[in-house]
Amino acid sequence: KVEWGYGHYYKLRSEAELSIFTWTETWYNNKRRHSFLGCKTLIEFELDMYNQKLAA
Repeated sequence: KVEWGYGHYYKLRSEAELSIFTWTETWYNNKRRHSFLGCKTLIEFELDMYNQKLAA
């Protein structure tokens, strides 16, 4: 995600990829709400989908 890259300088592309992946998985997907998902986080949305499958 673009906002994480500002202010971070990496020597190798692999360092940047790992840093962005870690940030995305630990903060972005767990905290940021998405209007497309009904103002739920990605984790909340996935849990709802999983629970709906179990109930069916």
